[in-house]
Amino acid sequence: MIQAIDTRFDDIKREREETPRRIEKLKGDLDLLRKAMDQDLSTLEELKEGRRKVERELEEMEPKFKKSKSRLNEVKSNKEYEAVLKEIAGLKELIFQKEEMVIECMEEIEIQEKECANNNIRWEESQKEYKGREKEFSQRMRELDKEVQSLNEKMSALSEKVDQDLLRRYNSLRMYLRGQVVARVKDFVCQGCHLGIPPQQYNDLIRGDSLLNCPNCNRIIYWGGNNSQ
Repeated sequence: MIQAIDTRFDDIKREREETPRRIEKLKGDLDLLRKAMDQDLSTLEELKEGRRKVERELEEMEPKFKKSKSRLNEVKSNKEYEAVLKEIAGLKELIFQKEEMVIECMEEIEIQEKECANNNIRWEESQKEYKGREKEFSQRMRELDKEVQSLNEKMSALSEKVDQDLLRRYNSLRMYLRGQVVARVKDFVCQGCHLGIPPQQYNDLIRGDSLLNCPNCNRIIYWGGNNSQ
């Protein structure tokens, strides 16, 4: 019974150590999502700034284009006329390219805005999940604290009833083995280390004349019956 309580203590200790790590992992996932959101927002702002830059360039080209068109009425030679037409054609092509760039920017901005909107949804859902899990973990820790208190009371009561020399022996082995101290023997095999014990010791164990230890792992052993049991 004491070993069963100690085993439960070990399980609780592992769970109490694991719970903060699980919370930290959830928090780490949130931090990664936040960074991804910030990066997407930064990308969106860069796209918008790129669009504004191209639009400013278009605005600056408009008076140049008008000025070139007005010069057609002022030229005095065919050569100069052709030069102005070439200049106008170049400006038209450049304006067309800039307008295409604006359209592409608008399309990319629309896609990025949708991604940012989806990020916001994921963020709200992730935060909700994190808070819910954190609440569950906190509740679980409180439950474990209560169980530890109950187990301590049971252990104290049992310790008073057990032979004190045996209890000291048990506690000493537990510190050494860091786990199971008492193991049954079945068909000549210690179920703690899964190694065989000598036939004579096995017979002594069945008779139950004295408390024995496994010669291999030093656990306190008891006879656990044969395969038919």
